[in-house]
Amino acid sequence: MVTLQTKGFEILTPKTKEEFEKLWEEYSEKIERKLKNIESVRIHLKEYSHGGKTKFSVHALVNYAGKSIEADSYDWDLRRTLHKLFNKIEQEIEHKFHVSDQHKRRF
Repeated sequence: MVTLQTKGFEILTPKTKEEFEKLWEEYSEKIERKLKNIESVRIHLKEYSHGGKTKFSVHALVNYAGKSIEADSYDWDLRRTLHKLFNKIEQEIEHKFHVSDQHKRRF
C-alpha cells in the first residue's frame, strides 16, 4: 500500500473523510497498477470561502523512484475535485510512460 500524507483534511466532516477514504482506495489501486514503485503520495486540501459558496483546491505530489508527478484540481464540489485530481494523476502517468500501450497485444 502507498504511504499517504494529507494536509488540510481536518476541516472535513467525518462523513466526507469516509468518502475520501473510499475514493482513495479505488484510485490508489489503479495508480499503483500503472506506476509500480511509488514511495509516497502527498495531498494538500485548501478550502476557500469568501462569504459565499465554498470552493475546494486540491494539490497532489506522487513520489516514485526519486522523481515526482504533480497534479492539482479545484471545484465547488469536493467529490468532483478529488475525481478530477486522481484522473489527472492517471493521465500524467499515461503521458510519461504510455502504460496503456505496454499492455496491448501485438500480432
